[in-house]
Amino acid sequence: MNANSCEARGAIAGLILAAGLSRRAGLANKLLIDTDGQPMIARVAARTKAAGLAPVLVVTGHEHKRVAKAVAGLGVQCVQNPDYEEGMAASIRHGVAALDDNIGGVLICLGDMPWVEVATLVSLIEAYDPKNNREICRPLYQGKSGNPVLFARIHFDALGAIKGDRGGKPVIEANPDVLNEIDVDDAGVLRDLDRVPT
Repeated sequence: MNANSCEARGAIAGLILAAGLSRRAGLANKLLIDTDGQPMIARVAARTKAAGLAPVLVVTGHEHKRVAKAVAGLGVQCVQNPDYEEGMAASIRHGVAALDDNIGGVLICLGDMPWVEVATLVSLIEAYDPKNNREICRPLYQGKSGNPVLFARIHFDALGAIKGDRGGKPVIEANPDVLNEIDVDDAGVLRDLDRVPT
Protein backbone atom coordinates (compact mmCIF):
# COMPACT_ATOMS: atom_id res chain seq x y z
CA MET A 1 0.00 0.00 0.00
CA ASN A 2 1.62 3.26 -1.08
CA ALA A 3 1.46 6.55 0.83
CA ASN A 4 -1.09 8.09 -1.54
CA SER A 5 -3.48 5.16 -1.03
CA CYS A 6 -3.18 5.42 2.75
CA GLU A 7 -3.87 9.14 2.65
CA ALA A 8 -6.88 8.68 0.37
CA ARG A 9 -8.57 6.11 2.62
CA GLY A 10 -8.17 8.14 5.81
CA ALA A 11 -7.27 7.02 9.31
CA ILE A 12 -8.60 3.68 10.55
CA ALA A 13 -9.93 3.45 14.09
CA GLY A 14 -10.39 0.40 16.27
CA LEU A 15 -13.77 0.01 17.98
CA ILE A 16 -13.98 -2.64 20.72
CA LEU A 17 -17.45 -3.64 21.87
CA ALA A 18 -17.27 -4.24 25.63
CA ALA A 19 -20.65 -3.19 27.00
CA GLY A 20 -22.56 -6.48 27.13
CA LEU A 21 -24.19 -8.16 30.11
CA SER A 22 -22.26 -11.44 29.64
CA ARG A 23 -25.48 -13.39 30.18
CA ARG A 24 -24.04 -16.63 28.78
CA ALA A 25 -21.09 -16.46 31.18
CA GLY A 26 -23.26 -16.58 34.28
CA LEU A 27 -22.64 -14.13 37.12
CA ALA A 28 -19.08 -13.27 36.09
CA ASN A 29 -18.28 -10.46 33.66
CA LYS A 30 -16.42 -12.51 31.06
CA LEU A 31 -14.52 -9.46 29.81
CA LEU A 32 -12.69 -9.37 33.14
CA ILE A 33 -11.81 -13.07 33.22
CA ASP A 34 -8.07 -13.72 33.31
CA THR A 35 -6.77 -14.65 29.86
CA ASP A 36 -3.08 -15.48 29.73
CA GLY A 37 -2.32 -13.27 32.69
CA GLN A 38 -4.53 -10.26 31.98
CA PRO A 39 -8.22 -9.41 31.80
CA MET A 40 -9.73 -10.54 28.52
CA ILE A 41 -10.70 -7.00 27.49
CA ALA A 42 -7.16 -5.76 28.18
CA ARG A 43 -5.74 -8.44 25.89
CA VAL A 44 -8.12 -7.40 23.10
CA ALA A 45 -7.28 -3.72 23.59
CA ALA A 46 -3.52 -4.35 23.60
CA ARG A 47 -3.67 -6.37 20.39
CA THR A 48 -5.85 -3.78 18.68
CA LYS A 49 -3.36 -1.05 19.60
CA ALA A 50 -0.45 -3.22 18.45
CA ALA A 51 -2.00 -3.43 14.98
CA GLY A 52 -1.50 0.31 14.57
CA LEU A 53 -5.12 1.41 14.73
CA ALA A 54 -5.68 4.93 16.01
CA PRO A 55 -7.66 5.87 17.91
CA VAL A 56 -8.85 2.73 19.68
CA LEU A 57 -12.21 3.19 21.41
CA VAL A 58 -13.62 0.76 23.95
CA VAL A 59 -17.40 0.96 24.27
CA THR A 60 -18.37 0.19 27.85
CA GLY A 61 -21.75 -0.30 29.50
CA HIS A 62 -22.31 -3.11 32.00
CA GLU A 63 -19.86 -2.59 34.88
CA HIS A 64 -18.31 0.23 32.89
CA LYS A 65 -16.02 1.38 35.70
CA ARG A 66 -14.47 -2.07 36.10
CA VAL A 67 -14.01 -2.48 32.35
CA ALA A 68 -12.50 1.01 32.03
CA LYS A 69 -10.10 0.23 34.88
CA ALA A 70 -9.03 -2.98 33.15
CA VAL A 71 -7.88 -1.07 30.04
CA ALA A 72 -6.44 1.94 31.87
CA GLY A 73 -2.90 2.71 30.79
CA LEU A 74 -3.23 0.99 27.41
CA GLY A 75 -3.72 4.20 25.44
CA VAL A 76 -7.35 3.56 24.53
CA GLN A 77 -10.39 5.78 24.98
CA CYS A 78 -13.56 4.59 26.71
CA VAL A 79 -17.00 5.55 25.41
CA GLN A 80 -19.89 4.76 27.71
CA ASN A 81 -23.01 3.28 26.15
CA PRO A 82 -26.00 4.06 28.38
CA ASP A 83 -28.24 1.89 26.19
CA TYR A 84 -26.17 -1.28 26.56
CA GLU A 85 -29.15 -3.40 27.58
CA GLU A 86 -30.49 -2.95 24.03
CA GLY A 87 -27.68 -5.15 22.75
CA MET A 88 -24.69 -4.93 20.44
CA ALA A 89 -26.23 -2.46 17.99
CA ALA A 90 -26.34 0.27 20.62
CA SER A 91 -22.62 -0.12 21.26
CA ILE A 92 -21.87 0.18 17.56
CA ARG A 93 -24.10 3.25 17.35
CA HIS A 94 -22.42 5.05 20.25
CA GLY A 95 -18.95 4.00 19.15
CA VAL A 96 -19.31 5.16 15.56
CA ALA A 97 -20.87 8.44 16.72
CA ALA A 98 -17.76 9.11 18.84
CA LEU A 99 -15.37 8.89 15.88
CA ASP A 100 -13.87 12.10 14.52
CA ASP A 101 -14.58 13.29 11.00
CA ASN A 102 -11.07 12.40 9.82
CA ILE A 103 -11.68 8.68 10.41
CA GLY A 104 -12.05 6.90 7.09
CA GLY A 105 -12.73 3.40 8.39
CA VAL A 106 -13.37 1.44 11.55
CA LEU A 107 -12.37 -2.09 12.56
CA ILE A 108 -15.13 -3.38 14.84
CA CYS A 109 -13.70 -5.86 17.34
CA LEU A 110 -15.51 -7.96 19.93
CA GLY A 111 -14.32 -7.70 23.50
CA ASP A 112 -14.75 -11.43 24.08
CA MET A 113 -12.46 -12.53 21.23
CA PRO A 114 -8.95 -12.23 22.73
CA TRP A 115 -7.35 -14.88 20.55
CA VAL A 116 -7.39 -12.92 17.27
CA GLU A 117 -3.77 -12.43 16.24
CA VAL A 118 -2.26 -9.01 15.60
CA ALA A 119 -1.15 -10.24 12.17
CA THR A 120 -4.79 -10.89 11.27
CA LEU A 121 -5.76 -7.34 12.17
CA VAL A 122 -2.89 -6.03 10.07
CA SER A 123 -4.00 -8.20 7.14
CA LEU A 124 -7.47 -6.68 7.24
CA ILE A 125 -6.04 -3.16 7.39
CA GLU A 126 -3.72 -3.83 4.46
CA ALA A 127 -6.54 -5.34 2.38
CA TYR A 128 -8.84 -2.38 2.99
CA ASP A 129 -9.03 -0.22 -0.15
CA PRO A 130 -12.33 1.67 -0.57
CA LYS A 131 -11.14 3.26 -3.81
CA ASN A 132 -11.14 -0.22 -5.34
CA ASN A 133 -14.43 -1.51 -3.90
CA ARG A 134 -12.83 -3.03 -0.81
CA GLU A 135 -15.02 -1.09 1.61
CA ILE A 136 -15.73 -4.01 3.97
CA CYS A 137 -13.02 -6.49 4.96
CA ARG A 138 -13.81 -9.68 6.87
CA PRO A 139 -11.53 -12.58 7.86
CA LEU A 140 -12.16 -16.08 6.57
CA TYR A 141 -10.78 -19.15 8.35
CA GLN A 142 -11.19 -22.54 6.67
CA GLY A 143 -14.14 -21.20 4.69
CA LYS A 144 -15.92 -19.71 7.71
CA SER A 145 -16.37 -15.96 8.09
CA GLY A 146 -15.32 -14.44 11.39
CA ASN A 147 -14.52 -11.24 13.26
CA PRO A 148 -13.40 -8.49 13.44
CA VAL A 149 -14.74 -6.65 10.40
CA LEU A 150 -13.49 -3.39 8.89
CA PHE A 151 -16.01 -0.90 7.45
CA ALA A 152 -15.42 2.25 5.40
CA ARG A 153 -16.94 5.56 6.52
CA ILE A 154 -19.56 5.35 3.78
CA HIS A 155 -21.21 2.62 5.90
CA PHE A 156 -21.14 4.46 9.23
CA ASP A 157 -24.74 5.73 8.92
CA ALA A 158 -25.99 2.23 8.15
CA LEU A 159 -24.06 0.81 11.11
CA GLY A 160 -25.61 3.44 13.36
CA ALA A 161 -29.10 2.52 12.18
CA ILE A 162 -28.91 -1.15 13.26
CA LYS A 163 -31.21 -2.04 16.15
CA GLY A 164 -31.26 -4.78 18.78
CA ASP A 165 -28.67 -7.37 19.69
CA ARG A 166 -27.04 -7.52 16.25
CA GLY A 167 -23.68 -6.55 14.89
CA GLY A 168 -22.74 -5.32 11.42
CA LYS A 169 -24.07 -8.36 9.54
CA PRO A 170 -27.05 -6.47 7.99
CA VAL A 171 -24.63 -3.94 6.48
CA ILE A 172 -22.41 -6.72 5.14
CA GLU A 173 -25.38 -8.55 3.60
CA ALA A 174 -26.63 -5.34 1.96
CA ASN A 175 -23.27 -4.66 0.30
CA PRO A 176 -21.88 -7.92 -1.15
CA ASP A 177 -20.24 -6.09 -4.06
CA VAL A 178 -17.79 -4.27 -1.75
CA LEU A 179 -17.12 -7.15 0.64
CA ASN A 180 -13.55 -8.41 0.61
CA GLU A 181 -12.99 -11.67 2.50
CA ILE A 182 -9.41 -12.31 3.60
CA ASP A 183 -8.17 -15.87 4.11
CA VAL A 184 -6.30 -16.05 7.41
CA ASP A 185 -4.55 -18.87 9.26
CA ASP A 186 -6.06 -17.78 12.58
CA ALA A 187 -8.74 -19.80 14.37
CA GLY A 188 -9.09 -16.87 16.77
CA VAL A 189 -11.41 -15.10 14.31
CA LEU A 190 -14.05 -17.72 15.15
CA ARG A 191 -13.29 -18.24 18.82
CA ASP A 192 -14.85 -16.43 21.76
CA LEU A 193 -15.37 -17.44 25.38
CA ASP A 194 -18.53 -19.34 24.50
CA ARG A 195 -17.44 -20.93 21.21
CA VAL A 196 -14.27 -22.81 20.40
CA PRO A 197 -13.94 -24.18 16.83
CA THR A 198 -12.93 -27.80 16.41
